[in-house]
Amino acid sequence: MTITIRVEGAQPEGIIRGLLAAQDVFDKAGVTPDEAATARFVVEGWDIRGFVGKVPEAELAICTVWDEADQAAVRACCTGWAADKVPNSAELELVQKPQRFKFSSEEERSEWLFQTANAGILEEMCEEGYFYEGRPEDKVAFLLDDWDFDRLTEEQRRLYDERIYPLMRVWLFKRERFEEEYVRLRAEWRCDKPDDRQLNLFPA
Repeated sequence: MTITIRVEGAQPEGIIRGLLAAQDVFDKAGVTPDEAATARFVVEGWDIRGFVGKVPEAELAICTVWDEADQAAVRACCTGWAADKVPNSAELELVQKPQRFKFSSEEERSEWLFQTANAGILEEMCEEGYFYEGRPEDKVAFLLDDWDFDRLTEEQRRLYDERIYPLMRVWLFKRERFEEEYVRLRAEWRCDKPDDRQLNLFPA
């Protein structure tokens, strides 16, 4: 399992900072996120039962780590925010995804950063008006507002891979070049003659 956070109004870079800060707490405590969450659950259950039964000593020793990681995530994610805008929690939670926060190379770290932030990147790009012209790839971008790839057809997924995905990587890793690349790629795509599959992607 790995972790995710949800902080309303946070940019992808802030989410990444928050996740790394939370993972740093787990690493320093010498526990995995799964172990910390389980300990917190066990201790809460013991509390609800009125502290009856065997004392869960192992869990008591690490039961606060989860909340400490959540608060570290909030602080890192919301750096520079006005105090009244900072939420009480980063809504830290476990995600069923076999990925760890240990990297053997900068390339692996960069790829994890992208995979962690990609849904937020696309949402941010849409909000900034970069997919507003009604082309097939624009409609795919807005179909992914809840990041549900299962709803895409094979052709729509191809458009995501070939047209949206490259722009998302530029947005995160080379933001200073984004406008240039956006104009260049969109001009290239404008010259493309759509095939029958693209024309029939979306009903009139």
